[in-house]
Amino acid sequence: MRTYQTADSLRKALPRHKSIAFVPTMGALHAGHMALIKAARQGHEIVVASIFVNPTQFNESTDLDAYPRTPQEDAALLKKHGCDFLYLPSVADIYPTGFDTSAAAGIDFGPLTATMEGANRPGHFDGVAQVVSRLLAIVEPDTLVMGQKDYQQVAVVRAMVQRLDLTVRVLVVPTVREPDGLAMSSRNRLLNPGERRAAVLINRQLSAVAAGLAAGWPTQPLEQFALAALGDHELLDPEYVQIFDGDTLLPYVDGDNVRELVVATAVRCGQVRLIDNRIVDLLHNP
Repeated sequence: MRTYQTADSLRKALPRHKSIAFVPTMGALHAGHMALIKAARQGHEIVVASIFVNPTQFNESTDLDAYPRTPQEDAALLKKHGCDFLYLPSVADIYPTGFDTSAAAGIDFGPLTATMEGANRPGHFDGVAQVVSRLLAIVEPDTLVMGQKDYQQVAVVRAMVQRLDLTVRVLVVPTVREPDGLAMSSRNRLLNPGERRAAVLINRQLSAVAAGLAAGWPTQPLEQFALAALGDHELLDPEYVQIFDGDTLLPYVDGDNVRELVVATAVRCGQVRLIDNRIVDLLHNP
């Protein structure tokens, strides 16, 4: 694996006559990220990964400062799993003219950013669109590989790709979970043992909501029951439980015929904020 710290050096090194898959990350890598690398490897000649903790998508400076950084371990893991190129830039290399410049500036994402993470983290998705547009301009991949755990982020990036008329394909890989069901996340390593045990309830409640929806139960009570169950634990503070149309991200109205029905949540577990979602098996829909 070859590592580059500047956009210019990476651009010069990438073989443009070969198919390229790109996996952007913020580091602190785990098996979930390696599932993205594995998916990228299939059908592509070159796999590129980036590690960059993007300051423009953090709403809280304490969250940015606390975000785990393990570049040496990350590089070893990427090499072991078949990554070909690692882009490890500085903030100055990603934003050479400062934070005010963005190819995605001015894009109105409409309802895609009106709820859930968009409502609870103002400006977050502007930062996501900013950094992803910059990374795509540098790497110029055929395929961008992302994880389902960040469902709303994927929707925003897809919309950005369409609005900017980019030719890249967005490939989404299912969420990888720990044996007890907790979605793998770089933030999990910040949990103490008690918080880690409590965090298991997040997936349990999402699974219960998904099962209720598949059985035809009404939306609002399911959301309320899940919020109450999560909030009853002394270490958990849920911000939202939202059932929504996977295409529009608008709240689901009972009886609507949707292509994909999703339930998502954000929960503070101690001082750590965790997100997760479940796609509902629509057995009750034709």
